[in-house]
Amino acid sequence: MSFMNAKAWILAIVLLIVGLVVGYFAAGPGQVKTVTTTTTVTETVGVTTQPTKTTPAKRVEIKVGVLLPLSGDSALIGQEDLRGIQLAALHINQSKYPNIRFTIKLVIADTQTKQDVGVTELRRLDQEGVVAVIGAYNSAVTYPTAAEAERIGLPYVDPEAISDKITAQGWKYVFRTCANASKYAYDTLWAMADIAKANGVDVKSIKSVALIYENSDFGVFTTNGLKKYLNMFFPNAEIVYEESYPAEEVTSMDDMVAKLKTKNPDLVFHVAYLKDAVLFVQTMKKLGWSPKAYVGAGAAGQARVEFIQQLGSYANYGYTQTEWLPDFLNSKVLSKWAWIDQDFNRIYGRSMVGSSALNYVGTYVLAVAIQKALDSGADPGDLKAFRNAVRDALETTKIPAGELPLMPWGVDLTVPNHQNPEAIVAMAQILNERLRVVWPLEFAPVKAVFPAPS
Repeated sequence: MSFMNAKAWILAIVLLIVGLVVGYFAAGPGQVKTVTTTTTVTETVGVTTQPTKTTPAKRVEIKVGVLLPLSGDSALIGQEDLRGIQLAALHINQSKYPNIRFTIKLVIADTQTKQDVGVTELRRLDQEGVVAVIGAYNSAVTYPTAAEAERIGLPYVDPEAISDKITAQGWKYVFRTCANASKYAYDTLWAMADIAKANGVDVKSIKSVALIYENSDFGVFTTNGLKKYLNMFFPNAEIVYEESYPAEEVTSMDDMVAKLKTKNPDLVFHVAYLKDAVLFVQTMKKLGWSPKAYVGAGAAGQARVEFIQQLGSYANYGYTQTEWLPDFLNSKVLSKWAWIDQDFNRIYGRSMVGSSALNYVGTYVLAVAIQKALDSGADPGDLKAFRNAVRDALETTKIPAGELPLMPWGVDLTVPNHQNPEAIVAMAQILNERLRVVWPLEFAPVKAVFPAPS
């Protein structure tokens, strides 16, 4: 029998069976039931047929470049930043955020804490076809790499580097989700003034301050902000001592601290990375002197867990700015984000810190913008056009406080310079060798000790 004849016979038999079944139900006794049936038939070569299986639509994969100091002087912080980015990518890829419906593939590059290497790696990320870049921690590296991204037309999200000039160039492709150095300085003074008042200290009684800072863009711009806003919060304060130094080269601070001891300022504001911050406090202890408050501005070295680990009880009563601590999760507003830190703790054996939280948030904001670009119909296959669509989406991104993961502030990148005006920087104090939020006062579970015990 031919194939066509066989097919005809089979079709005839199927029709006969269907007719008999329909006839049975049509002539059967009892109440008539109306049944609506949707049938999917797949025709295959030969006789066998298989029902189709419905599978979820495949999520498009988007490559995002990560530019961080994973070696060199800033390696510890760069590695912490990467943890935050990787956790955010994991959560996005696990569909933890219903508003983000694609997967992220991270392409990681090491700046080695060097400007020239950073620019070279930025170009490599461009060649690898990333849609956008997030980085690069050090202000001195972020500025030239952001400039190169602008030249290329590659969206660049800065979640942590704070030099004012990064968002003061009128660049179209560069966006910062955190505060800038001037805002860090403003919030430092605002916090310390509030803390003084809360402890019954008249801010007018603070007569003298010292400014110590590492001499890169990070230290210079933060210190300039402290100078600008000092008398707004401490009207009678004068700067009685100021000194800068190269963080990567300093090996002794004996002379500096000896001069400080002679001047005996009420407050010392220190903009530092980890190694130099530890050395400074060790030297104060060695020379037997401390101010009413030692304040780490800029949320860098003093905000690191290694700062406490290396100094032990010597770190107690020191202040440091911080972008985030687990204390925030005790508030009604932010408790819903506790699962993020729980996941971080499960993976790394401890809670997040400011740098990992900032980079988590920066990655989330970038992902929201990428999803907006996808929703607009932009094609990731046309890389140049899709990058422009992501840039446009970033420029229209606003996330109100409470909807932004982890942070007590929101994000608004619609402003002309793409500098988020809503970011604030908290103040922590080291108490019993533990960082505790002491400002903003409404988020503080403990009261600050001011002035510090001698």
